[in-house]
This record gives sequence, C-alpha cells and structure tokens, in this order.
Amino acid sequence: MQPEMKRMSVYIHIPYCVRKCAYCDFLSFPDASPDSLTQTGKEYKKALLKELELTARKYPDRIVDTVFFGGGTPSHMSAFDIADIMDALRALFPFSDDTEVSLEANPGTVDEEKLRVYKDAGINRLSFGLQSSHDKELKILGRIHVFDDFVRSLELAEMAGFKNINADLMSALPGQTVKDWEDVLRTAVSFKILKHISAYSLIIEEGTAFYERYKDGGLPSEEADREMYHVTREVLESYGYERYEISNYAKPGYECRHNLVYWNRGDYIGLGLGASSCMDEVRFTNTSDIRKYMELTDLAGIRESVEELDDDGIRFEKVMLGLRLTEGIDESELLSGAEGLTEKFYREQIEKNISLGLLVRENGRIKLTDEGLDLADHVIMDFCNRFT
Repeated sequence: MQPEMKRMSVYIHIPYCVRKCAYCDFLSFPDASPDSLTQTGKEYKKALLKELELTARKYPDRIVDTVFFGGGTPSHMSAFDIADIMDALRALFPFSDDTEVSLEANPGTVDEEKLRVYKDAGINRLSFGLQSSHDKELKILGRIHVFDDFVRSLELAEMAGFKNINADLMSALPGQTVKDWEDVLRTAVSFKILKHISAYSLIIEEGTAFYERYKDGGLPSEEADREMYHVTREVLESYGYERYEISNYAKPGYECRHNLVYWNRGDYIGLGLGASSCMDEVRFTNTSDIRKYMELTDLAGIRESVEELDDDGIRFEKVMLGLRLTEGIDESELLSGAEGLTEKFYREQIEKNISLGLLVRENGRIKLTDEGLDLADHVIMDFCNRFT
C-alpha cells in the first residue's frame, strides 16, 4: 500500500528586473539588457533546475498544490525558461487536479507570445504590480510602466484566456491624498477581470532610495494613512471584494491559495536565491550570494539558516500568521499541548484582548475585531511578549 502523498506549495524566486524601484528592498538585480538577461537567466535556470532535482529526492512523498513565481520580475525572464521550470517541476512532482500556479508580472513586460507560453505551461493566475493608476505616482515610485501599460497587459491577458488576475496597489505614497487613493481603488475595480486586489501601505526600508529621501518626513501623516486603510475596505467591499486577510481582498472563490498556505502554516519549499521554506516544522533559507547559489552541488551548501521550531515557536507562529486572516484561529488548536505558564499566558492574552475589544470569540475561533485589525501589530506583539 502506497503512503499518502502530502501536499506542499512551491515558491520560485526569479531575482531579475528591468530596474530597481526606489522603495524596493527585495533580493533582486536590475538587468535592462535582454541579451545580458538571456545569458544570466540561462545560468540561473540551470541552478534552479539542479536545486529542484535535489529537492525532489529529499521529498519523494509530496504532491504540489500551489506554485508561485515571484521576484524580482518573473515576466522579465524568458517565458520559455519559465516553461522549462514548470516542465521540470511536473516531471519531478505530481500535481493536484486543480493546482494554482501564479506568476508575478510587471505591466508592459508581457505580450501575446509570453502569455500564450505561460498558459501552455500551466500558469493560471497572474499578479500585476500596478501600484497606482496615476502616472505621476508611478514615476515617484520608480516604476518602469505607465497606467496605459497595465490596461494593455490586462487586455492581452484576457484575450489569452486568463480569468484569475490580481493587482497589487500601494497607498500612503509621497504627496498622495486620501482622494487620490480612493481614485486609484475605484479605477482598479472598474476592471471586471480583476478578481483579487492586494492593497498595502508603503513601508520605507533602510537601504532603499526612498529611505534616504523620506526618512525625515514627506509622507502622508499617520492619520491620512489610517484613513486610506479604512477607505480601502469601504470601496473594495462595496464592489464585492471580500477581505480575507489584513491587506488582501478577493471575489468569492478567488482567494490566493498559495498565500493562504503561508498564513495557515502549511508546508512550502522555496527554490532560488534567498528563498525561504518551511517543511515539517523546519524553517530554512537559501543563500543570498548569487555566486554561491549558481555553483550549488548539494542542498546543504546553499542553506543560510536552519531553524527547527519547538512547540512554543509553532504556537506563536499560529498567532502571528493566523490572526492576519479574517477567519482567525482555532482556539483549541492554539492551546493544544500547551502546559503551565504557556497555557496560562495565552489564555490571559486572549481574554485581555477580548475585553479590550480587539479580539472576539466565535464558534470556537478567535479573531481580530474591526478595531483589532487596525491594531493587528499591537495585538500580535502582545502575544510575542511570552518569548522575550
């Protein structure tokens, strides 16, 4: 009798982009030359396929439920290289009947041929990094596209037969008003083909061009940022998008299954430079050294960090990740196996935050209230104090 196949998700990191955005701190390399990218992309693909082969040997009992090509800008890489990676993945792992396969794309970096190749390769979900519908804001962000590029990319995707498409949007930009942001939202929802919208506030990270430019001010006030956050929910929910995570909204049935694996602490393997994984309660991260990665001969040689989670670590992750979801966490599962001070602490934090109106208990689950969603980081850090 064959052992039951365990489900897992696969993240594939493509670290190339045309140009580094001013706010970006992701592990990516600008490479505007198609000729140069063709060569480096081939070398990177070769290393990725090697890592994939070694991974398949280590996890022979797995079935792939979701795949996500992230970056960088995966759509900047050759579509045929993306198809080769998909072919190798299918050859090494069985796929579930309805595997979700997402690919991040920058508006203006797809054409009819690329989209056809993606579709033929099994990609069935696209995520466009729109960020704003205002060209002046896109220029401030350092994006390579204008709004018309997004409109054309959507048209091409629809003609190619894609039905599951996300747009990333970003609020609290330099000089942006609440009215500006509402206009961006209303413009986005006017495209009926968009089934999912991710809406994030700009975060200024050290080491980025934006950090040097705005570390001393120049961004919308905290009050304006909070108002934009509330406007996001009001506008998107009025158009039938349901919030299922703090920053993610979807038409019913179009939630991003891959990201739900992260928030529900499912097993996922990260392939590529700097990619993170969590398999069987062990977290590990690949090296961010491109030369070291390109020369990989075994998996141990590219691991930058490995952490085996204990019961307390698992329990805290359930809070940290699960409370981001509007459905919350199963309370009995959270406290299962907890003993002594740990159980006492969690019960106290749950009751405390319920009394403050930040958590609510419903049908055996605990979840953030509307006010709690506004103060999610505060609530989560309250639980974190158990480990400091």
